[in-house]
Amino acid sequence: MTAYHMMLQNSRASHPGGRVLEITTTAGCIVRCSYCPQDRFADRQRPVSQAKHLGVQDFKRCLARVPTATGIGFAGYSEPWLHPACTGMVEHAYARGHDVRIFTTLVGMNGSDVRRLQVLQFSAFVVHVPDDGTYMNSRLIGKTYLNVMRRLVEANIPSIRFVVLGNVHPDLADIIPAKMLKRLRPLSSRRGHIDLNIIKPRQPVVGPLTCMGKQQYRNVLLPNGDVTLCCMDFERRHVLGNLLRDEYEDLFEGRTFSEIVDRMNGTDGFLLCRICEFAKPQTSEWCVGADQQS
Repeated sequence: MTAYHMMLQNSRASHPGGRVLEITTTAGCIVRCSYCPQDRFADRQRPVSQAKHLGVQDFKRCLARVPTATGIGFAGYSEPWLHPACTGMVEHAYARGHDVRIFTTLVGMNGSDVRRLQVLQFSAFVVHVPDDGTYMNSRLIGKTYLNVMRRLVEANIPSIRFVVLGNVHPDLADIIPAKMLKRLRPLSSRRGHIDLNIIKPRQPVVGPLTCMGKQQYRNVLLPNGDVTLCCMDFERRHVLGNLLRDEYEDLFEGRTFSEIVDRMNGTDGFLLCRICEFAKPQTSEWCVGADQQS
């Protein structure tokens, strides 16, 4: 398992309820990380919805259906702060009593956002630090970005962690203390959707399997209200429902989720999980249950 997988599992372990809804605030991401299949997401999302941003009122309507025991993560399929109202969404989720975690590159964030965020408490606040251009768009690192990074480092948010894949961007090397920075290797093949020069996809898992990260309960809300299975489902292969229409519990009681559970237990049929690094062959008589959370 990669260090990134371990980081995800550790952040999930801090939320005893087990379920998390990740928020994709925008359809499309200018950060353009080389290991993130944005084009595939856009190709599948565009025919379904032209919504580029998750409307604030739609977000509130969706969140009103989600039990407060469910954690809310600002991550999903794009940089959260490309949405100008992202900090307000974070504050709303926090005020409702949700456990909130953040995964961000800081692109789109400003000094006002940092001031508002530093008074809140997060179970996880992970900053994906730009590298030297090997994997990320280094042209986004300008004066505004550097000032935001300085303010965030000085904010002393208890749960904050800084991670980088490869070598840190040279303009950031003197801003982030070395002891605060964790270096990781490329994280996963995004279920076979990544350039083979970066990381090779795994061989498909045959037969019953389990998800080491319990990602089937770490679902993703899209700008049009649709909810996909997990953060690896960039192509919308498993859409559980729509929170502008369905109740949260309906996501786990509908046909799509039931089929996923059956296929994880060995039933024939397409299952995206089979080529995911989180998947583990299950050879015992233990089965994934529809209400299995931990």
